Amino acid sequence: MLAAPRNPVVFTSSPKLEDNCLLSFFAFGVKFELRVPDALLSQLAWPIVPGAEFADEGQADAMLTVQERQSAEGETRYEIVENGTVLSAVNYLEAAACAVESWVQLTVATLAKELVFVHAGVVGWKDRAVVVPGRSLSGKSTLVLSLVESGADYYSDEYAIFDSEGRVHPYWRLPKLRVASNQKVAASLLGGTLGGAPPKPIPLGWVLISRYEADSRWHPRRLSYGGTLLGLLDNTVPLRCRPEQSVQALARAVKNAQGFEGMRGEAADFAEQVLASL
Repeated sequence: MLAAPRNPVVFTSSPKLEDNCLLSFFAFGVKFELRVPDALLSQLAWPIVPGAEFADEGQADAMLTVQERQSAEGETRYEIVENGTVLSAVNYLEAAACAVESWVQLTVATLAKELVFVHAGVVGWKDRAVVVPGRSLSGKSTLVLSLVESGADYYSDEYAIFDSEGRVHPYWRLPKLRVASNQKVAASLLGGTLGGAPPKPIPLGWVLISRYEADSRWHPRRLSYGGTLLGLLDNTVPLRCRPEQSVQALARAVKNAQGFEGMRGEAADFAEQVLASL
């Protein structure tokens, strides 16, 4: 979840809740309720979570409010509040939008009871999933885009989603690349693909655990069944709240998969080396 602000902020006004817009929607079986200032709506991408659909008001599994307030210095601040607890306070609408999207996506990954979400990039290759586990800022999006440019099918740049049978489902959104020019390349490359229906769930084929090292080539060591499973569990979102379900789903997925671990160089070189070896 988001971290609370380190330094307390002194406000001179009450939150402007009367100007907030209420959004209720379902995503992956989780019902959300968002109450945000009207000005923030234009900054939020829709759907906030792939496949989200608007829902009638009612009992929500998770609630988030963005409160617009004035600081003592006259600056507008946006408080991100989860179920009455302030998670963060930011100065800009763009930052508030990023915080909302991050919170919603992480919460659905935690609360989706029928699925197990793993932080990972995913592509399809030879009718099987190639899963590259990694946290945020680990370069997943760039790796996935390079794999797609080399001929793989796009599935996700954020989460590998496993069902109870161990199959991998797509997390159907444009990759979140931090360089604007790369984002345009991704939109151009995947725009036609993402305009259609998401790809079907497929069995897990390979788990690639990699660490970047300049000028390295991909010469990985083969992982055992247990090592491959641990590589996924180390990046599994609901492991603490649903450990038994997480282990069972991933153990079933890994049963007929192969795991590899090693150093990699640049994403484009890594992609070519990986797909040529699988």
